Amino acid sequence: MNKLLLAAVVACIALGAGLSMADGGEHHEGKRPKQLGRNLAQAPAVWKTECGSCHMAYPPGLLPASAWKKQMDNLQNHYGVNATLTAEDEKIIRSYLSTAAASNGPDYSNSKGEPPRITSTGWFVRKHDEISPAIWKRKAVGSAANCQACHSGAANGDFNEDAVRIPR
Repeated sequence: MNKLLLAAVVACIALGAGLSMADGGEHHEGKRPKQLGRNLAQAPAVWKTECGSCHMAYPPGLLPASAWKKQMDNLQNHYGVNATLTAEDEKIIRSYLSTAAASNGPDYSNSKGEPPRITSTGWFVRKHDEISPAIWKRKAVGSAANCQACHSGAANGDFNEDAVRIPR
């Protein structure tokens, strides 16, 4: 009887280990990163061109729709820069961001002040809590907003922490 119980316990442990390995490590990523690559292949060229002209075109899954709306509503003063668009381009980008935004996260609809920064979100802060301020200041990194410095797949929505390479 003890051998049967021991075999059952070993089988359960092996099954649990197999299931935890089968998710490819995504359990580290949380809900938001699984959505990041969503719709990037169908992203309108104007989003890549306009939003990517000054910084990386951040994957819409990094923020909820209410945050992207606030970003788009404040293009005349986009963190100190006039980033206004033609009406047609703005409509296309708004639609895309709304459709591909994160389905979770705080509601920024009634928030005051400047639009939320991705680097200030709880998710971002939690995922980067072990990064020292000195790393953000390295010349090769520049700031927390430069995702591509450490995440080579960032432009494609790939923020797999196992592939992070922090530049010197």
